[in-house]
Amino acid sequence: MFYNLNVSNQRYFMKNLFSNSGKYIKILIIMAVIIMTIFAGLNISSCDTRERIIKIGNQAALSGEHRSFGEEQLVSLELAISKISPINIGGFEYNIELISRDDEGNPEKAFLIAQELVDQGVSIVIGSTFDGTTRVSIPVYEEYNIPLISPFSQKTETAREGDNFFRVIINNKQKIENIADFIIEETRPRRLVLIDNREEYSEDLVDYLQELLTDRGQKILGTPYSIEFSKDDLTVVAENLLIDEPDYIFCAARYDELALLMEETRNIGIDAGFITETMGMSENIFKVSKNSIVEGLIAIIPESPSTAMYTTDQEAIDFWHSYNGMIEVLKEDMELSIDGPGQYAPYAYDAILLAIESMKRSNSILPQDFMEELRATSYEGITGHIEFDSNGDRAAPLSTVFTIKDGAWVRYN
Repeated sequence: MFYNLNVSNQRYFMKNLFSNSGKYIKILIIMAVIIMTIFAGLNISSCDTRERIIKIGNQAALSGEHRSFGEEQLVSLELAISKISPINIGGFEYNIELISRDDEGNPEKAFLIAQELVDQGVSIVIGSTFDGTTRVSIPVYEEYNIPLISPFSQKTETAREGDNFFRVIINNKQKIENIADFIIEETRPRRLVLIDNREEYSEDLVDYLQELLTDRGQKILGTPYSIEFSKDDLTVVAENLLIDEPDYIFCAARYDELALLMEETRNIGIDAGFITETMGMSENIFKVSKNSIVEGLIAIIPESPSTAMYTTDQEAIDFWHSYNGMIEVLKEDMELSIDGPGQYAPYAYDAILLAIESMKRSNSILPQDFMEELRATSYEGITGHIEFDSNGDRAAPLSTVFTIKDGAWVRYN
């Protein structure tokens, strides 16, 4: 069917058509705006309610013969997270996710693990277990400005690997500096003798100790004795000491070697005081020597007074109890070889908590934002007061001094 429209009718038709179309278009535009506004609101709402996560890297030896060290760190981090997550940073609530990776204590594997944790988007990493694995990992994290905090690494030179490195534990140099401080300030020897057991660790310790003491004006008798603790060596050294007439002897040797030396010197009438360090302190010393021989022995240990043996610090005691509880919780889902906290556990615990505190102060979880706050750390932890020097080392870490009294190790008073 066809309609025959004259010109006037055509004009009328077209006018009404465009007039009505304009109304329809306006309505469609208004509806589109309303729909877009609704969807935008939904998107904003979903952004506001989405889960915010801080990813913390846990790099450690979690397998092999040294797995206990890695487990020690793992339990500490899980315990800390259980106590503080979720956390408010910059007005937003964040859950903390621990991303654990086993570097097996192998530097080559550690390099790959560090790259993997970077890809996972971690904000900070706690670890690694050894100096070697820590040193190869530092540059990987530094490239992305990710801080690495070590509860284990003690070699002084590790701090030179990158500006992103921090450690909450005393380093080897500081350990010997504390020994020198004690000798000069507490015992004040007039005639001091130094002895090592010819092992690299012992020789390096005694060499640096001699340097520190000499620089501070402490008199040392001759050069340090370096002995193998054979019967012949012990006899010769004891005879020489009888001539030297020292009032104090510092000996960096294992407890059994130290006991032999003390017995040899006591038997020929040398009453000098003996000082040692970590290697010489053991409960087993009472099994290899008479109590009267080792009575008065002093040991300077590179552990914080708040967490070292025989602590009465309530916060540390509470930490031990909580730690043991967390072990039982984790054993429900994984196999653990440890049954309690070791020496390094509280350092790992402090490491993650001070890291989170630096994020809170900077109102950001981005490393580039909180790195400076991390450098400016002033934190009261389980292991005592923590600040960092310009190298990322812990500033002025404390040691703990013990002595043998009435056949038992006690805190030196």
